[in-house]
Amino acid sequence: MGVASILPKTDTMLELLAPIFGRIARNDAFSLPGDIGNESRVLVIDSGDLTEVLFFAPILSHLKEKYPDIRVTFLVREGNSELVRSMSPVSEMISYEPAHLSLSSTTYFSLLKRIRSRGFSVVFLLGSEFSFPRSLLALFAKARVRIGYSGEHSFPFVNCEIRVSTPSLYEGVKCRTFLTAMGLSGQEPLPAWSLPEQDIRWAKQLVHFRKPEKATRLIAVDPGMGKGQHRLVDESLTYLVSQVCRRLPSKVMVLSNNLDAKRLDLFKSRIRGDLVELEPKNAKEEIALLSCADLLLAGNTDYFHFAVSMRIPTIGLFTRHDTDNWLPKGTPWVQILQGVTGQRLSLEEFNSKIDTLLHFTGVE
Repeated sequence: MGVASILPKTDTMLELLAPIFGRIARNDAFSLPGDIGNESRVLVIDSGDLTEVLFFAPILSHLKEKYPDIRVTFLVREGNSELVRSMSPVSEMISYEPAHLSLSSTTYFSLLKRIRSRGFSVVFLLGSEFSFPRSLLALFAKARVRIGYSGEHSFPFVNCEIRVSTPSLYEGVKCRTFLTAMGLSGQEPLPAWSLPEQDIRWAKQLVHFRKPEKATRLIAVDPGMGKGQHRLVDESLTYLVSQVCRRLPSKVMVLSNNLDAKRLDLFKSRIRGDLVELEPKNAKEEIALLSCADLLLAGNTDYFHFAVSMRIPTIGLFTRHDTDNWLPKGTPWVQILQGVTGQRLSLEEFNSKIDTLLHFTGVE
């Protein structure tokens, strides 16, 4: 069934149910930032996207600094749960499998009941794309303040709607609009996201055993699907990896959180280079290993944006489907190559961007 046939049915269903949702919704008057404080019980509902967790983490850290006694519950996809568990502002975590967020799932209705009974006062609904199951969870939380991005169906699920006036604003910066919506300053510096030190030490030890020579560079590669739902073909990406390995004494580490094991193994088999074989158990362990990389080659993937945040020298291999809102600005450790359908990536341009990053990092 195509998108064209699904969306009208969704619109019709929501129109029919709108009066019921209006009665369920808590419509008390509220003021911001006055109704957020030390006594607040906060629910964060993820969008299923790991990058949104990265972008929202500094917002939570800022709130925890401002209101030390605030309690934060994070509803997160199981695959991302270990990363959220490591975030110090989070008091409690509720994890789910994607199949659970379905109206035909008994687990979903148990989740609705559980959320409703917790007495949340504030809900943050992440993600700019409308999701009926997640929006219904926000509504059933019965929180006085429900904050999320504005959209065609956002109200009454969200009663404090965020409108972004600059569509090209980098998604990592756009999350600051949550602070503006709360009546807090969106301009002051936010706490930087970081992994716990013990995870960094674990990754460094693991890498050192496989790459004891400091002069050997660790090249991380993420062949996964990008935010535009497209990816560079394996042959092109492995060719670019080989070009880097020819120029630098290197070992290659392949990481991806959205390719299945079969496709990942196929990609690895095509690499002509010295592979570092590791078996991270979850996204948190992969990101810890990524933090040890000297260079990342990736499309517009989750790990691309984590590398941007961790200031890892990065080549972003974007497609024409990757819009400007995914382009980080003011990041000299990041170089972007945006492909055009039917045209081969310029090896000369690629090497030039590598040279720029080597100059930035002081690598000869």
